[in-house]
Amino acid sequence: MTNKKNIILADDPTGEAAAWFIKLRDDDLPESEYLAWQKWLADNDTNANAFVDAERCWEELDNIQNPPWPEKNSRTTTLMRRIMPIAAAIMVALSIGFFVQQNISSPIATTTYQTARSEHKNIELEDGSKITLGARSIVNVNYTDEQRNITLVRGEAVFSVAKNKARPFVVQVGKGTVTAVGTKFNIHSNNQDVTVTVLEGIVEVNPLLTNENISPAALPRVSAGKAVSYDYDGRISDVKPTNVDAATSWEKGLLVRVNTPLASVIADVNRYSSREIIIGDPSLNYISFTGTVLNDGIDNWLRGLSVAYPIKVLDSGHDAILLLKKEK
Repeated sequence: MTNKKNIILADDPTGEAAAWFIKLRDDDLPESEYLAWQKWLADNDTNANAFVDAERCWEELDNIQNPPWPEKNSRTTTLMRRIMPIAAAIMVALSIGFFVQQNISSPIATTTYQTARSEHKNIELEDGSKITLGARSIVNVNYTDEQRNITLVRGEAVFSVAKNKARPFVVQVGKGTVTAVGTKFNIHSNNQDVTVTVLEGIVEVNPLLTNENISPAALPRVSAGKAVSYDYDGRISDVKPTNVDAATSWEKGLLVRVNTPLASVIADVNRYSSREIIIGDPSLNYISFTGTVLNDGIDNWLRGLSVAYPIKVLDSGHDAILLLKKEK
């Protein structure tokens, strides 16, 4: 099946930059595509400059009044001549993505809840269960008489589950499921792996939906104060004690991370940042970060990051902030 993430435009820097610009606006972009973009960006200065032009073009289009007939003067004429080739490439990419998306089927949920950047949302379900949804997160809720079905499409959430042994509460996230009867737990998903932290009670974790023939007794059971992680290939970690306060610190406006790859940290920070932070050098992805990020103090955190780590922060004043490796 064709996927919009695999769309390639004309074999020229402007078209490729437009295609990458549209791809990077997809919150579900896989890591392989992200790494491919980083390689393309680092190949030569022409690619890097074309991408910057695409980003600036997007902002300038927003500033043009009453399109497509702006007031005729030398400034707008020059501006239109400069940005129209880039704008045309971006619009082609958007159009291709739209029409391909129409042909991609997706499951229909009973109710969908989602949050914007920096937004948290408290949701009370029909059975008294509650969900606290983190920033830029999406959940689908589909209750039946036999089972309470939840899908965490992306992001992070805390689930407080009303007790009902006859009607399990099942959260699908990634390629696995987390099953509870009456408990409270946090799930963090970053499109690469999933971490389940239990605050109260016990949950059962199945890291791969295709494990349907496995006996429930063989699946990991995670009790309060412990956590487990699994990736999208079904590999699962040992169940270990964890700091539940750190795992749920996002509810208080903090992101607490310990020995976490920088790429994962930036993915979480981007759910709160007013501007997208982009790692432009693949060598920075796996720098181990330990520290706290205040959701309303991201600019200060970036300045500190450039002091504590070999990172150069490029802030063009536009919609994106680029992180590059600092030259010695």
